[in-house]
Parts: sequence; C-alpha cells; structure tokens
Amino acid sequence: MDQRRTPVLEAIEQFREDGTYSFALPGHRLGQSLDDRTAAVLTRGAFEADVIFAKEAVSEAEALMADAVGARQAVFTTCGSSISIHTALLTVTGPGQRVLVDRNVHKSVVASLILAGADPVWLRPRWDHENGIAHPAAAADVAEALRRDPAIAAVLMITPTEYGTGADVREIARICHRRGLPLIVDEAWGAHFPFHPDLPTPAVQAGADLTIQSLHKADGGLCQSSVILLGSDRVNPVDLRLRLDLITTTSPSALLYGSIDGFRRRMVSEGRQLLDAALARVNYLRARLAKIPSLTVMDETIIGHDSVAEWDPLKLSVDVSALGISGYQAADWMATEARLLVQLGDARRVICSLTYSDNDAALDRLADAFERLATSPPAPDRPAPAVPPLHELDLDQAMNPREAYFAPTDQVEDPAGRISAEMISPYPPGVPAILPGERFTTAVVDYLRAGHAAGMTTPDASDPTLRTFRVVSTS
Repeated sequence: MDQRRTPVLEAIEQFREDGTYSFALPGHRLGQSLDDRTAAVLTRGAFEADVIFAKEAVSEAEALMADAVGARQAVFTTCGSSISIHTALLTVTGPGQRVLVDRNVHKSVVASLILAGADPVWLRPRWDHENGIAHPAAAADVAEALRRDPAIAAVLMITPTEYGTGADVREIARICHRRGLPLIVDEAWGAHFPFHPDLPTPAVQAGADLTIQSLHKADGGLCQSSVILLGSDRVNPVDLRLRLDLITTTSPSALLYGSIDGFRRRMVSEGRQLLDAALARVNYLRARLAKIPSLTVMDETIIGHDSVAEWDPLKLSVDVSALGISGYQAADWMATEARLLVQLGDARRVICSLTYSDNDAALDRLADAFERLATSPPAPDRPAPAVPPLHELDLDQAMNPREAYFAPTDQVEDPAGRISAEMISPYPPGVPAILPGERFTTAVVDYLRAGHAAGMTTPDASDPTLRTFRVVSTS
C-alpha cells in the first residue's frame, strides 16, 4: 500500500477546494462566522478542517494503518480509548460470562464490565516491594488462573503500565490461544511501539487478538483519538463494528480521524529517525538525573524484575522519596515553581511521559527543575501517604459489578464490610482502588483517605472529600 497517502486529510482538503456549500452538519459552516475570540484561541483552521464528510475516507485510512503496524484490520474511534475498551469487551463477552481481567485496569475496563454485565475474574498484578509499584501479571499467573477457572471466556491485560513496565504478551497470547480464548491488550501507551526496534514488542505483533492504542499518548493524535487493532480471526470484525456503532457518536470529528491518518504517515516515513533522536535525548536525560544522589531513576535494569518482560524507555520514572516529600508534592512543586506538568505523581515518584516532540531545550528544562528540586526541596506540607502492602488492597468481589452499580445505595462514613456501589479511581493513572461489587476493608478506606490528604485526586468518588462512601443498601 502507498503509505505516503493520507485519505482523511486529502478528503478534507478536497472538500474545501471544491467550493461545496453544505446545509448539513456542522452548523458552523467550516467556521464561516467564527467570532474573533474563539478564532484567536482555537484557530480558524480547526473549524475549516471540521468536515464531517471526511469520514467516508476512513476505511481507506484504517487499511493503511493496519498495513503499517502488522494488523489484520484497524478500527478508528473518536471517543478515546475508553470507547475502544468498551467496544472490545462488549465484542468478546456479555451478561454472565466470565472474563479474566488484570486488576491493574483503567476505570474504562470496569465501566465496560458494568455495560456488559460480565463477571470479572481478577488477575492480581505483581507487587514490586523494592520500588513500591505494581507490574503486570506474569504469563504463569495467567496460565494458573485459566487452569483454576475453565469457564473464563476471554482475557484482558494492561501493558505497559503507566510506569512503562510490560508483560510477556507473546507467551500470554500462546497460553490463551491454546484454550481458544481471545486476548485483549490495553496498550494505550504503546502506539509508537511498531515504529522502532528498541521499544517494546507491539501487542498486535506478539499475538494479541485485539489491541487498543491511544494516539494522543504517543504524540501525533489529538486527544480522544484511538485505534483498535485486530490481530487474528478469533474476533469477528463485523461484531466489533456493530458494538462500536452501539455506543459511539454518529457525528465523529474529522479532526481526530485526520490526526490519526497524519500520525501513521509520519511514523512510516520518519518514525525510526524521530524515535532514534527521542531515545538519545532521553538516555542523556536519564544519565544526567542518575548523578543526583537523592533521586532514583528507573532504567533498563527493571527488565527481568519479577514479571517485567519489557520496558518503555520513554517513560521517565523518578523516585523523590529520599527528599522527604511525596511524588504528589513534587508534582505540585514542578507545576508551581518550574511551570512543568508531569504525567503522574504518586506516593514516592513522579512520572514524565516523553515523546519525539520533546526537544533538547525541553529536556534540559526538565533536568534543571529536578536538580533545583533535589538541591532545595520544599518542606513537607502534607501528611505522608500510607501505602499498605498490595495484598491488603486485594478486595473480595462479593457482587457482580453491574448489579452493585445499579443497586439501591446508602452513603456511609464507615463502609468497612459493606459492598461498594461506586468506583473510586486515584487519577492519574485512573486505576480503581475499589469498584462496584467489591467489599470495603479498613485498609482500603485508610489508604484512600490518607492518599486524599497527601494530594491524591479521586475525580469519580461520589463524595470528593472521601468523608462518606456509596455502598449497596442492606434495607
């Protein structure tokens, strides 16, 4: 296929050049009467490219994407990878079916289980006591879970994690396929993987049947641009598109489609060189930060640590706990004192998501900020977050998530022992600490409240103060 083509961008361009006037959508008529204030911030070009008819070129653009990354088919979505996850799970499962699911999931997976009415069988991540983070489950964990429960109908893994650590997708796919089960991989952070050999193996090339990627995370795609990659015939592509049609918008944004199209073309033509340069800059940055004794920087030695099979070097993980502050406070300091936004702050570290768009000046600025932080850290301004051992946060799934979500509820101050009717997801990364149907314990309540006091954000809690929690009513 001619990977120089960009069918969606060409369709937008052609529509504007044809001089066609539309009395259909969008009503802004390509920004014809746009006010100056909106134009100054969003630019007139964004409205001039909002050509809904360009969706007619999407099928050709999808075929080019599939060819570029080694997939059988590609499906573009414009409501983010959350809608892609919903679509994938609704395709492979349904009410009452059992799905083996990585418990280190993004909240969109839990929402998908609620929509599908499926029963999750939780696959516990591997807890790294040394680094205080969770890694994906090992292939042996998947095999054992499937041995214990022969009723499982599909498997969903999250890899890589927000910290860049990845599972052995190839071996997990072999295990699933020996049982005839489809493997879904939430690879939201890996859209750049197919375009450079020094990055983790792309899940679609490692045997995943459905792979979900977020194009805005790797760079190039606008926010909400996502793609579902089909890697085999274990999933019916007609079913997949019908499920997407059930839940997605009927007025997709041509801007998002166009950004996916442009990202793919550029990665095929220049991706190796762009990522070469990005990796060189990141290696220099990591070496510079490693010279600071009070900071611990994750590097390639994490590979082989317990279940970690691969690692994305474009994830910069810096442990700041030796400074006497949390990652939450460090992230706030970066924002206020250095005018830098990091991807994630947690109890011990900050995570920066680096891309080929970050030039030398940007990374020098980031390194300077870390050096300033290490030289003169702020005084602790909040209680230290309490992170219990992971096994204390392994909760009992006492009720189907959908049933608990729609059950009559109470709002209580002491939920220990009660069944949750809500999802509470520290964000980022958006992994639920508790979800509908799980039973509250004192440990998880203490963890959430201590995290909130330390600066943790929980945007989906029914009570943002975490003074009360929503539970299934017993009356």
